[in-house]
Amino acid sequence: MDDDIGPIAKPVIGAPAVVIPRAGSTGGRGTLVADRLFAIVLAVPHAPWQYGDEVIVSVGEQGAAVAALARFREARPGEAVFTRQSPWRPFDRRSFDRYPLRFAIALAGAPGLSATVIDLSLGGCAIEVAAPPADDEPVRLHWPGCPAPIAARVVRHRPAGAGLHAWHLRFEPLDPAARAFLIALVAELAAAKPSAP
Repeated sequence: MDDDIGPIAKPVIGAPAVVIPRAGSTGGRGTLVADRLFAIVLAVPHAPWQYGDEVIVSVGEQGAAVAALARFREARPGEAVFTRQSPWRPFDRRSFDRYPLRFAIALAGAPGLSATVIDLSLGGCAIEVAAPPADDEPVRLHWPGCPAPIAARVVRHRPAGAGLHAWHLRFEPLDPAARAFLIALVAELAAAKPSAP
């Protein structure tokens, strides 16, 4: 196996599992009962997914979980079967790693001032904005698809060229809905991107 695809992990049968929604699918919880070839089988009270729904399956306790991209395949009595789409990779260990992306968001309290997210972790993000930040003022991010504003503080900033400023933000304590949104987004980025060698 190539060394440059990053660490591959293995889930533990019988461990708790969380199904994290992607692309408008539904989340859920269960227990891992089988991981054979590309089939992930979870014991679940009910299976609210439709064939082909894209999800992330995270297995294990916090701090020792692994995650993989998956698609729902079928429901059986008391079970849900998913087709694994990526290798299992450590999830919680990487949750504060930063993942590059480019995504437009709005800043609350600053009409007409938009920002572009340039990297993201569960602890914070970096954005490019056409102005320096106000002194020690909290920032509220309106992220499309997130059910609640995300509060953050600027920990540092620097000129980014072309009249832009890079703001490095640390998230404040998050609303549960905003935290769930960020966990799902970071899990998707972590499962899709191989680790650096």
